[in-house]
Amino acid sequence: MEEKRYLKGYFFVAIAGSLWGIGGFFVTKMSQTGASSLMTAFAGHFLALPPLLLYLLVVKGFDGLKISKKGLLVSILLGVLTKGIFKLSLDTSMILVGVATSTILMYLAPVWTAIMAVIFFKEKLRGYQSFALVLNLIGCTLMVTGGNFTELNISGIGLTLGLVAGFLYGLSTILGKIGTSGDHSVTMAFYMMVFSSITTAVFAKPWEQLDLFRNDAFLLWATIGALLSGTVANIFFLTGLSMGIDASKTTIVTSIEVIVATVAGVLLLNEKINMVGYVGIIIMLTSIVLMNINIPNKRETTGKAI
Repeated sequence: MEEKRYLKGYFFVAIAGSLWGIGGFFVTKMSQTGASSLMTAFAGHFLALPPLLLYLLVVKGFDGLKISKKGLLVSILLGVLTKGIFKLSLDTSMILVGVATSTILMYLAPVWTAIMAVIFFKEKLRGYQSFALVLNLIGCTLMVTGGNFTELNISGIGLTLGLVAGFLYGLSTILGKIGTSGDHSVTMAFYMMVFSSITTAVFAKPWEQLDLFRNDAFLLWATIGALLSGTVANIFFLTGLSMGIDASKTTIVTSIEVIVATVAGVLLLNEKINMVGYVGIIIMLTSIVLMNINIPNKRETTGKAI
């Protein structure tokens, strides 16, 4: 029974990663209407709030808005750091060192999460699971670069911000696991998006770009993107974390995001991917499977003589 609960939890975070993966499509569509990356980030977070609030009120009434002091603190940290500051760090890194370099740095997140999980939750990584972490990074690198490393850029600030983005991405799993231990996952998601909206609004200044919200195309893509990548994805992510799954495995599972993003780019935006990229996808999928299978330890199977 417990094993089914864990599998359900990992399945939920995989759904979240997949929905985050298609988020790039909606961001591209919003950008084509003249919206900046700051405005696409703000809209994706802010427009996720109404459906979250409606869901809470319908399912739990006003009690759904009640949250503990610890839950509120974690929600603030999640919203400000792992949503707001993460987005700003990643986007700035992309500008300074390019999409490929910043994406690779961001997907050091499973390593950061594994280290923090060992420190805070006393999780233990088996040898093959450590190997899965390495495979995940290799697969991501091949998929993002297509084997062409000449386009990778070096910039001290850009590299630092890319590493910060990866750390904050990994931190979201740790904080989410702590926060959902006492409060409802949807309540956590709502307050997280409140504070992420405030954080991104400070930089995006939406009150100076109200004309965008009169643009039907922008509103259409922003609303759909917010519903899927903002509302539904975060509900699935935090609900999955609430099921007691291992933090070190979670970030590997959510790395399916970059696979879905790549495939969505090919199918929806006519982007190209070469054979090396497909090999990277296979390697990343292998790492996800390897991280979540249970290979019996020799000591466990043979036992000790008494």
